[in-house]
Amino acid sequence: MMNRRRFLRNGLGSAVSMTMATTVPFSLLESARAVASEEYRAVVCVLLAGGADSFNILVPRSELAYNRYRARRSDLALSQNDLLPLEGEHEGVQFGLHPAMSSLQQRFNAGQATMVTNVGPLVEPTTRAAIDAEAVTLPLGLFSHSDQILSWQTATPANRAGTGFGGRLIDALPRANTGLALAGNISLSGNNSFQAGAATGSYAISANRGVQSITGFDNELFKRSFESFMADSSASTLQTVYRNKLQSAIDAGDVFSSALSQATTLSTPFAEDSFSSAMKRIAELASVHEQLGVSRQTFFVTFGGWDHHEDTLGQQATMLPALDAGLGQFQLALEELGLSNQVTTLTISDFGRTLTSNGRGSDHGWGGNAMVMGGAVQGGQLYGHFPEQVEDNPLDLNRGRFLPTTATDAMYAEVSRWMGVAPESLESVLPNWANFEGSAQGAGLTGMLAG
Repeated sequence: MMNRRRFLRNGLGSAVSMTMATTVPFSLLESARAVASEEYRAVVCVLLAGGADSFNILVPRSELAYNRYRARRSDLALSQNDLLPLEGEHEGVQFGLHPAMSSLQQRFNAGQATMVTNVGPLVEPTTRAAIDAEAVTLPLGLFSHSDQILSWQTATPANRAGTGFGGRLIDALPRANTGLALAGNISLSGNNSFQAGAATGSYAISANRGVQSITGFDNELFKRSFESFMADSSASTLQTVYRNKLQSAIDAGDVFSSALSQATTLSTPFAEDSFSSAMKRIAELASVHEQLGVSRQTFFVTFGGWDHHEDTLGQQATMLPALDAGLGQFQLALEELGLSNQVTTLTISDFGRTLTSNGRGSDHGWGGNAMVMGGAVQGGQLYGHFPEQVEDNPLDLNRGRFLPTTATDAMYAEVSRWMGVAPESLESVLPNWANFEGSAQGAGLTGMLAG
């Protein structure tokens, strides 16, 4: 018979990826099918891992502003004639998008998408003078991939551990979800910090394979060992805890499998790349929120490969079409499902990048531009303060690394309000919000999401 150590290793190596604060009760199968009583709302977080050069996604078109951009970017500058025009002006300047972002352009001009400009993690309101005087607390590990990815996901950039924004968001809305607790946070990219809550966990599903069974279940010897282990009345406390976790994973998998079998068959065509496949799976999961018994959800997906220290223009020309297509197809699918106004998609990234070239590409920066898309978005306009791209801008710390003019907390606060978090509960979702409320770096985004 299979030895216990091998069995435990196989079980822990299961393709079912799940994090939780408490064990899921065995009785969840029926309760998870409870119909959500409130209007459904969900947030989809797309992590552009590596640090996307978002100052080549959103580019000034007006003559003076474009000339400044071209002078700073040199060999990284896009042609003015290639930019996709955005309607209107922001702070007296006309803007355009990278030529690969046609879906985003259409959504923006239709009032269903926007960009939050020069946004990034801050611990407290911060000025260049305060930085120079070392009189302000800065995010840990500025310009570091691992630290800044964590800062964006947790919205607590002075700490390297703790819960994430998405997890705390669902924690703050306990009455919204009556079914399977893990269905409140679903990841298409495995475990992540964004969805780590104190009271709620997350459940990982594969974009292509869906709910995955425990490794080894197709082996008869493993199956008998598993049944023996689950029935062992003499199990130790550790074994019992592990057994309960394992049973909960099996039960949760049954709930998700049952729900996904009822997912709407989409007529919207999706590309077959990994990002579009993930967005299609999210649309399917959103279509069965009632079967899962949830009216508030977060989804998380990583689209990696954006650390373009060389061949920035070439790599963006290859990767941005896939990003734009996946986001555009997803929005079309939501419209098909009648959920366009109820799902908001936002992008985050490690950091923006240097305006100046290193001779091959761009390097790690700080503030960047985030995309926000959905029927609830009051688009057709930009939000935040776009920095003047001149060398003597006091926001420019070095080589076009911009001090953010909008804190991540401000964007997340607007999302939290839209999701239904009460004003008195906002600080439980955003521990640093008291630092920013009423400040310049915490303002300017109110009304970005309707309802």
